[in-house]
Amino acid sequence: MKSGMLHILILVLIFSACSIPIHKEYEILELSYPDHLQIVRHADWEWKPLAGILPQHEISKITIHHGGVDYPPDKDPVEHIRNLQDWSRKEKKWIDIPYHFMIDPDGVIYEARPINYPGATNTDYDPTGHALICLMGNFENATVNQSQMKAIIELTAYLVERFNVPLYDIKGHKDYTETLCPGKNLYQYLENGTIQARVQERLPK
Repeated sequence: MKSGMLHILILVLIFSACSIPIHKEYEILELSYPDHLQIVRHADWEWKPLAGILPQHEISKITIHHGGVDYPPDKDPVEHIRNLQDWSRKEKKWIDIPYHFMIDPDGVIYEARPINYPGATNTDYDPTGHALICLMGNFENATVNQSQMKAIIELTAYLVERFNVPLYDIKGHKDYTETLCPGKNLYQYLENGTIQARVQERLPK
């Protein structure tokens, strides 16, 4: 009798163990930003833990995106990022926001997807190895203001130095696939070399 009870107990424990969801641990690379680069960190906008994990990657490129949706002047950027995070996870089944950094119309930079995990895209290029920076708004219509440009330059310069990215690998989304992103009014500064040149000016001599 005791032997039979023990057998049943073992089966119950095995079944229970198989029924418990296993939460895989993940690692987040925390970056140390220079004092002049004011960035809203995950904790400051109530970022939610990752919804899953992917193989980690090494950054070798920097790619500029835009949101592709008009951004009203009175829109709350933190609410926008939180909504994007929820949409990315629920609707797209991504682990997080597709971009690593987002920049609002005032040039404020927000941490988004952790930099050590590849981003996501609705197009057919592979973002593995790319640090993705997204300007909120639609730059087919909007123009890049001075605050946004300053934020792009300073963030990109930091990432170039931190990950040893060549200047020729600072590009736009449309350089890798058929898309309008990051919008003609932003892409022009990549196409004519303005962003790359201004980044180079900020690098250590």
